[in-house]
Amino acid sequence: MNSTTKLRAGAALLLAAVVVPILLVLTLTLPQFRLDAQSIPLDGAPHAVELPAGAEYAVLAATRTKEGAPSCVLTGPDGAPIPLREVSGGVTVENRMVLRVFDTGSGVVTAACPPTPGYTEVVLGKRPDMTRLLGGIFGAFGFALLVGGPGLVLVVGGLRGRSRTA
Repeated sequence: MNSTTKLRAGAALLLAAVVVPILLVLTLTLPQFRLDAQSIPLDGAPHAVELPAGAEYAVLAATRTKEGAPSCVLTGPDGAPIPLREVSGGVTVENRMVLRVFDTGSGVVTAACPPTPGYTEVVLGKRPDMTRLLGGIFGAFGFALLVGGPGLVLVVGGLRGRSRTA
């Protein structure tokens, strides 16, 4: 492989090592920080919200601990309770911690949240997908290293080959 070909191939790999990770972060990682949240006041009254059907959503509150955090009762359009599932660990998005997760079913959800000292509201928002979040981050770094390393070697080899022929 001549030095010009090495330079071109190396430059293309370096460009890909920059562009592809940016695209991975924009398409996989950043959307996990968008909640599409609906605010529910902690007044004990039922509040109907329209959420996307068949999605997994979360109950979030501005807290750092689940102890003493607000709780809500969610019901579907038929009045049947919607099961709330515990989440392991502490995931925080937009300064709100994920307290419980639920399936939206048909999308029509009624939330009743009793008053909780120190809190004024909870939000119902999209649950962050940790697989996509971490996959986007590690995929971006991995791709940059796997493609950028050989690209840098080819550029250096091409430059050395050019300097020898000059």
